Amino acid sequence: MAKPYKLASLFVGRWQPFHKGHKALIESVLKKKKPIVIAIRDTQISNQNPFSATERWTMIQKALKNYGELVKIVVIPDIDEICYGRDVGYKIRKIELDQKIEKISGTKIRVKKDKHFPVIWLTGQSGSGKTTLAKFLQKEIEGVVLDGNEMRKSISERAGFGREDRHEHNLRVARLAKVLAKDNPVIVSVIAPFEETRRQISKMIDPIWIYVKRNFPKDNNKPYEIPKNPSVIVDTNKQKPQEATRSVLNYLSRKMPL
Repeated sequence: MAKPYKLASLFVGRWQPFHKGHKALIESVLKKKKPIVIAIRDTQISNQNPFSATERWTMIQKALKNYGELVKIVVIPDIDEICYGRDVGYKIRKIELDQKIEKISGTKIRVKKDKHFPVIWLTGQSGSGKTTLAKFLQKEIEGVVLDGNEMRKSISERAGFGREDRHEHNLRVARLAKVLAKDNPVIVSVIAPFEETRRQISKMIDPIWIYVKRNFPKDNNKPYEIPKNPSVIVDTNKQKPQEATRSVLNYLSRKMPL
């Protein structure tokens, strides 16, 4: 005789990260021997969402391994709402938990996860002195340098110099910087000419923006949008590399000592 088919309960969330509060919520159903489906929202990596879908899948699987086939995990595209109509054929209910469990939040865990060394991004037009400044800074803070020209020979070997290729190249460098900053300060010497690209980089890794300024004649073939609110501006028309380095180090010592 076939076993009776059991309908499942669906849980949808970011699970950034999957913590004890989430586990208690889901176990309130699992302990009744009812199967569940956990849907992981495929959120874009950022400071608020530092864990990849694979990392969250692993967390959930590990935390609920004792429930075996009662648990199914799926990844869904990111969403901003859940819509339903009349007579949908299933219930939507809120599960009430102990107040101590309700207060558990993933925020502190995310903050702990996000602790890393600073990423110092030197932005400025080609020839402004970014590479020279990066080398001086490296000697002072023993950081890892990601140079734009070198990055184009490796992670962006086939990238061109159009707006879209530049944008994607910059984001690739940002992703690499995020990984390296777990162990060392990272100094990025990449033009990053467009404000929208820099905005997305800031959302991803929140770097310290250093605008390396130099007076050049306007060249439509080399577009560059001047940063609106950089942390530090160094003017290589007036400052020698040693002076520019001190300006950056003074800022770092005040804001986030190394």
